[in-house]
Amino acid sequence: MVLVSGIAVVDLIASGLEHVARPGELAFCSVRPSIGGHACNVSADLVRLGLSKSRLRAVFPAGRDLFGEFLTRHLQEQGVRVDPVFARRTPTSLDLILVARGEDRRYHADPGANIEMTSAPILKRLESDRPLVFYAGGVGLLGRFDEELGRVLRRAKGLGALTFVDAVSPYGRTWTFLRKALPWTDIFHCNADEARSLVGESDPDRAAAAIRQLGAKNVLVTLGGEGCVAAVAASVLHVPAFKVRVVDPTGAGDAFSAGIILKIHRLLAGGRRAGDLSAKDWKDILLYASACGAVCTTGVGTTTAVGARTVKSLIDRQAAAIVPFLRCRRTRRALP
Repeated sequence: MVLVSGIAVVDLIASGLEHVARPGELAFCSVRPSIGGHACNVSADLVRLGLSKSRLRAVFPAGRDLFGEFLTRHLQEQGVRVDPVFARRTPTSLDLILVARGEDRRYHADPGANIEMTSAPILKRLESDRPLVFYAGGVGLLGRFDEELGRVLRRAKGLGALTFVDAVSPYGRTWTFLRKALPWTDIFHCNADEARSLVGESDPDRAAAAIRQLGAKNVLVTLGGEGCVAAVAASVLHVPAFKVRVVDPTGAGDAFSAGIILKIHRLLAGGRRAGDLSAKDWKDILLYASACGAVCTTGVGTTTAVGARTVKSLIDRQAAAIVPFLRCRRTRRALP
């Protein structure tokens, strides 16, 4: 069983822009709504990658509005069991994303219902579902839940779950809440900018090591088109990126996380223990997750291009060329 929680957003994606419109200019492009936010994206990706729908539940905040209905209905249509937590005062979070050719994405976000999230609905599900994996995505934008993150993770581990935390730059607060929670975090994922903000290290290797020193057992720092760095199993792994034609990079990090969760869940369900995973196990896990992230970028939207067959096809075509460049360096001591 996988319990997914975290931020939920409706992405309004303007793609195919030749350039961002100047003041007063009308620029034509494709504008489409899409599910967004870690909880929604990771849940949808897990189903698309082959996780049994009966082994997945998603808990996320939403407003009592048409966008909240859109998120709920879209996930239910994909077979995800959902527990939307409806905010009393705030609307569903929206994110206007501008995707201009040859440029990085531009985000314009309203945090909406995410900032009203509390830990109570998630603690209730942890007690009832007893998941093998508990995922908290988008921490930093989750209001009171962020302040209670350490307590939630500690309870999840007490119930036997592997804990996976995916962070974003905090809204209206510092990183203190996360530093307190890292000792109960089995897997921590962020991008290079978030890692630098958290520990003040611009070098990904040093950043991953510094985050591990704060207590996280395994640290994954994704670098976009440069691949990822992972401090895992008393080793530091460098995983090159797969080569694909990028159409829309939105959601790639969530697809990467879904790939990690799927592989880890299958190992745990087969009787493996998370603390016993070797560097070789992690190489296989990270190669698969990197392919998931790469495939995601080949279509418009956060989840539309993700699928078990397309990921397998990409691995079959490119893994032989990537593996020789996948580097592993042993560290001097085991992970905490």
